[in-house]
Amino acid sequence: MNKFKKIIKYLIPPIFNIGILNEIFNKIFYRKDVNYIFHFDKFYKRHAFINKAISKFIDCKYLEIGVSNNDVFNSIPLQLENKFGVDPNKGGNFRMTSDQFFQRNPDLKFDVIFIDGLHEYEQCQKDCINSINQLNSSGIIIFHDFLPRSNFEQKVPRKQSSWSGDVWKVAVELINSEGVEFRIVNVDMGVGILKIKPGFKYKKINELKNQNFDDYIKHRKTFPIINPVEGLKFIDSK
Repeated sequence: MNKFKKIIKYLIPPIFNIGILNEIFNKIFYRKDVNYIFHFDKFYKRHAFINKAISKFIDCKYLEIGVSNNDVFNSIPLQLENKFGVDPNKGGNFRMTSDQFFQRNPDLKFDVIFIDGLHEYEQCQKDCINSINQLNSSGIIIFHDFLPRSNFEQKVPRKQSSWSGDVWKVAVELINSEGVEFRIVNVDMGVGILKIKPGFKYKKINELKNQNFDDYIKHRKTFPIINPVEGLKFIDSK
């Protein structure tokens, strides 16, 4: 049955993918609700910042949460024993949820962690806190999807192909936390970069749970957004 599904998948043109069709429908019939916010979209993707962070460490230990098609994971230039890819569905080398991974491997420590799992606020918050608890003292956490471009792109549950979800709410909490250095690179759906300092305290903001895209637009004005070159320099800084 699974082989049959794979064959059918390859026979159907991408344009007929339901997520892509929904995205086209939204752009045509809900143009006033799309309100695209554009990113710097040339020369850089999340891979660049992840690999820049990895280059800072000798014998780097790398964790990726949410691997999917291995696009990022296969670009990581580390020995397989040093890179851990966690996904419950496909990709990587640990077939389980991120919650299960952290429960089963509480003593593992990492230098670089990339969080790109379930694009929902509460799960991203869990992944962030668990990652911080298993991060080496000089480690770096990188996030994907902190800058949704439209209302449809950040809706939960997912409504179309391009989807960031509402993980931007974790960015709001990090901005309000103590003992952090945090930036968001305005590229590739928003690449968050986090460094933990002494005295760290994560700030949970419960009222974020029910906030929407209009609230995001207001919060976005307070985001520490930088360009890609500044992002690379931030990773390099002590």
